[in-house]
Amino acid sequence: MTMKTLDDFLKENKEMFMNDEPPAGHFERFEEKLKMMQRRSKIRLISRITSIAAIGLIMIASSIFVYDRYFDNEPILLNLGDINPQMQKVEFYYTNQINDLSVGIDTLSAGSQESLKKMMADELAEMDSIHRDLQKKLGTHPGDERVVNAMITYYQTKLGMMKSFLNTLNQINQNNNSKNVNHESTLL
Repeated sequence: MTMKTLDDFLKENKEMFMNDEPPAGHFERFEEKLKMMQRRSKIRLISRITSIAAIGLIMIASSIFVYDRYFDNEPILLNLGDINPQMQKVEFYYTNQINDLSVGIDTLSAGSQESLKKMMADELAEMDSIHRDLQKKLGTHPGDERVVNAMITYYQTKLGMMKSFLNTLNQINQNNNSKNVNHESTLL
């Protein structure tokens, strides 16, 4: 329909457009349509917000995954028992032996010289740092038998070193006891 035909239509039907009052119920229908439009716009707004929130959560989760997977440089610390149940038995044996010797060393070193205590503590701290390094290597290469063998060798070496400490402390205590007995016998 062109502009001219529209003008002609309006001029011919002028009485139809001259009513002062709209038909009955017009305002109620208009308000109802407005309310429906407002509800729809709220629903659209809520759906847009939830969509944006979902996209944001997906992006955050994927960012965390990528960071943990590729940028987190802190290696996982694994023990022998974490890679193999048989190795768990080996590790359990050595750690129990080491713990038992630690108790004995702590008991015997109570009366020892500070320099000896410090030397033993330094050696054990160095061994523990070696153990952490081996755990990191095991975390990055869990199937590498060289790392597994190095951990077993670590346990054997630490156990031997602690036995040596315990023997030294026993000899020192025996010498101190024999000096005390000799000293007491000379006093009598």
